[in-house]
Amino acid sequence: MRIAIIGDVHLGKAQKGLVERENDIYDLFLRICKRVIDEKAGIVCFLGDLFDSSHPPVKAISTALSAFENFARNGIKVILIAGNHDIPSIKTRMCPIELPKTNENMNNNIIELSCQNPVFKFNENNISVHICGVEYHPPEKRQSLIMAMENISSSILLNSSSEKILNILLLHQGLKEFSPAEEEISLAEIPNVFNFIFVGHLHLRMEKSHGRTKVILPGSIEIGSVSEVVKQMHNEAGIILINTETRMYEKVKISLCRKFIHKKFPSSAIDHELKNLTGELKESVVDGKLPWVYLEIEDDAKIGNSLINEKTARATEGNVLFVQKNIESEEMKEREKNTEISFK
Repeated sequence: MRIAIIGDVHLGKAQKGLVERENDIYDLFLRICKRVIDEKAGIVCFLGDLFDSSHPPVKAISTALSAFENFARNGIKVILIAGNHDIPSIKTRMCPIELPKTNENMNNNIIELSCQNPVFKFNENNISVHICGVEYHPPEKRQSLIMAMENISSSILLNSSSEKILNILLLHQGLKEFSPAEEEISLAEIPNVFNFIFVGHLHLRMEKSHGRTKVILPGSIEIGSVSEVVKQMHNEAGIILINTETRMYEKVKISLCRKFIHKKFPSSAIDHELKNLTGELKESVVDGKLPWVYLEIEDDAKIGNSLINEKTARATEGNVLFVQKNIESEEMKEREKNTEISFK
């Protein structure tokens, strides 16, 4: 059997309030789901933050329901864990990832993993497969998270009668190894019983071996912030596919709906750089969708923000969906330096 793993989706997110970006995510999500079907996966797992909000817009809900109904028609089970964006702040409110389970046509096809129901087990060709997962735990509940994973480990060891075992853990968490915050858990605190650990929440694409375990961060399906543009200009989404028999995995790449362009240059070269950018913009329209541009400009020539903004607007007008700029100057750096406060 093939198992598909998909990172953060954030259905309903309208970057910078633009409906075009909200629709980009819907379109990409549906293309990814179609690819899962084309790849003949038997199970698809979502690593949390299926929705961008615990009270998503109607279109986000209808898009998810449409995709999940299609999975059900094709005999593909859906496994979900709740991310921090999915979980409502008021405990009595329904988490939106529970909505598909209210549809009788797909109720038996959707499994939500949580502390109350952390393990989905099945046998495939004499291989005992455990897909495990819990909902997002904030830093103040790290001990509860550690205890939940220890309980999962005990359950797996107690109920494993087959010699051939494949154990998979799904998380939506920060990890010290990838996000070095003191309050995050580390891989050393996760029981050493898993062959794969797939992690959502951190919108990074990374891999790390930890003993016998392969730790994989597939990243979010879309670029949602400046840091994601700078750190990983991939312009593509990714699905992870695991073969339960061979324990091998592959990455399936899918082009994003819209091009992202990142440029970094000094203001002394702005005319030359913007001329090149203008030519690139015309070649970066995908199916009628204008690109998104992020510029990092060091104002070494001291021409000022107003002139930089004017030149940029003139060079990109009509050829971009949005231009995001970060302009730095020696004056700004000196001002920041002089306003530092020391408590020593």
